[in-house]
Amino acid sequence: MGGHPTPLWSVKSPTDRCAYAGEARGMWLYAIAWPASAGYLLAEHVVLHDISEWLPPELVYGAPSPYLHGRA
Repeated sequence: MGGHPTPLWSVKSPTDRCAYAGEARGMWLYAIAWPASAGYLLAEHVVLHDISEWLPPELVYGAPSPYLHGRA
């Protein structure tokens, strides 16, 4: 974040997903990929953008995935 590399570490998660955690500018970052094999996408160079101060109008978002709450 802020133009600096932000490492993410693999953390324990259920076998149907993979989870990573890291820290940037004093805030914890979490990346959860489902299914677990989708976690390979995070092996590539991933660019994170801080949208806490500005939200791009083209960004579409909605309710959290039911997979995050174990309901799926």
